[in-house]
Amino acid sequence: MGLKFRKSVSLGKGLRLNLGKEGVSISGGVKGLRVGVGPRGVRTSATIPGTGVTITKSLSLQKLKALTEQKNYAKSPVTVVEGSQIPKILSNETPIELRSKYYMFQSCLGCLAILCILTSYFEPLLLVAGGLLIVGKLLWRRQTDLTAIEYKNIGQHFRSKKYEQCIKSIDIVLQHPKADPKLLLLKAECYLNLDLTDLAYEVYQSFFNHHLHLLDDAPEYWSPKVNTILMAIEKGDSPFALNVAETLVNQNLDEIDNRLWKGYLKGLCFMGLEEFEAAIHSFKDAIGRKRSMEAPYIDTHYQMGIAYSQLGKNSLAKKRFIRVYSSNSNYKEIAEIMEAINAGDDPVDVLED
Repeated sequence: MGLKFRKSVSLGKGLRLNLGKEGVSISGGVKGLRVGVGPRGVRTSATIPGTGVTITKSLSLQKLKALTEQKNYAKSPVTVVEGSQIPKILSNETPIELRSKYYMFQSCLGCLAILCILTSYFEPLLLVAGGLLIVGKLLWRRQTDLTAIEYKNIGQHFRSKKYEQCIKSIDIVLQHPKADPKLLLLKAECYLNLDLTDLAYEVYQSFFNHHLHLLDDAPEYWSPKVNTILMAIEKGDSPFALNVAETLVNQNLDEIDNRLWKGYLKGLCFMGLEEFEAAIHSFKDAIGRKRSMEAPYIDTHYQMGIAYSQLGKNSLAKKRFIRVYSSNSNYKEIAEIMEAINAGDDPVDVLED
């Protein structure tokens, strides 16, 4: 025989606090109509007078959550900056692991406040009690749920383009031992929007050196990876750039020709390492059989020309430079390079100048 535990405490005016094995619930109402709020969700029962017929309707927490998310979808934190592909790092709700240990008690306090307000029609003092309970819950949560509060502030600040405040909120949340390290990507994006590229690069370095394994092949992570690679190449940190470039997948993602970009970026890394043969191989893999000369194809041919020149293979270099010049005679130093080639000079001298 199964054991059952249940205790019901009267709070007055038809309001009852129910303690059971499944948790705490609150119920109230008048004869023929009752509303209960508990761990399973919201339950409403109505009895038709004189018939003995009772109609019961339940709404589970899962359904209630789904309806709330659908209703507030447009108001959910926006984590995508126009023109970039930062992933949706923030969830619509604060992760459970970031909430305080008093969260469930505070939620029950909130439910009790709502029930007091709903039944205040029968006793006006219950409206005051409900208001006091709500204020008490908010003050209590503000004292104990700093991480959860700042987590919500991240989305609000980012959406309002208050990037300095967003960075401060991210730093507070990251102090929590169970915070998602991917928030660092959002922090770097804030620095980029503030034109603080050096600070953004430091954050990217910190993330990709310690948390690269947390990223999957989703298209949303393409942008921070490419940002990191390009900044690392610019700062002369080609080994680090190459490590990140290796994590780019070969197949296309959405509208991104990932094979092209991966080969191109790896080629730039090898150029920085002065491994010109490896660079040429990567550039060829990027181009494939395509004849287009749009970016980054045109720069791929240009960089291949430089690599061939560095290896002393001037005839092969000339073919690449001619393709670039015929496509865009104003591209970088291509005009000076072609003048040097036509004059019988080494194009490497032009590049060094």
